[in-house]
Amino acid sequence: MDDKMNLKKFLQVLKRRFKTSFITFTLFFLVTLIAALFVIKPTYEATSTILVGKLNTDSQGEINMLMASTMDLLKSPIVLNEVKSKMKLDIDLEEEVSLQNNKNSQIINVVMRDHDSELAKEIVHTISSTAVSFMRESFEMKEIQVLNATDIEPEEVGSLALNIGIGFVLSIFLGIGAAIMHEDLDDAVKQSKEVEELIGLPLLGTIDLKQKMNNPLVMDEEGRHKKIMKTKKRREVRV
Repeated sequence: MDDKMNLKKFLQVLKRRFKTSFITFTLFFLVTLIAALFVIKPTYEATSTILVGKLNTDSQGEINMLMASTMDLLKSPIVLNEVKSKMKLDIDLEEEVSLQNNKNSQIINVVMRDHDSELAKEIVHTISSTAVSFMRESFEMKEIQVLNATDIEPEEVGSLALNIGIGFVLSIFLGIGAAIMHEDLDDAVKQSKEVEELIGLPLLGTIDLKQKMNNPLVMDEEGRHKKIMKTKKRREVRV
């Protein structure tokens, strides 16, 4: 049997295996829908913004040094362990918290994602305020501050509609894949042409098994139908 599949054969497979494809699509989509609605928790992202140095300073080298020092301090065990102790946390903050800084910018963003929006908000605020206090006390650096100390608004990352949309698309592909797999695993001959290709001989006729067994149809080599009529004494074939 020819393994190549063009668009026509592909559509024929989908039509022939529509039931398999539809059932697979429906089951998988229902699972993803239930998961999106009741299992998967929304993720929130909280961001705290720190300004390092004066915006009108002329010493870019000094700013770069202060930025590097502040970013190192924000991710250092000195700050993170103190935050964990204050908040009584049992999580790896170094893995959960990330820092963002654009080139030639004096702004550092402390970002954290968590299913608990209030927890994420409190953690980034505590990390930022702890680092700023340490820089002021240890380095006597006054030009550093948390810009949004009282205005941190966690934002939901992703959405329910997006998760459902992804599940819908994946369900379509899975349904198509199930139909193709069902077709490949089915060794039954579906067309008379396939028989000729398998045995390498011309087909003289076919029997339509869907007709009633007491009145079958036979197709001869010229494509004409013959009806077999049963009698008590003999069988006669009429064209």
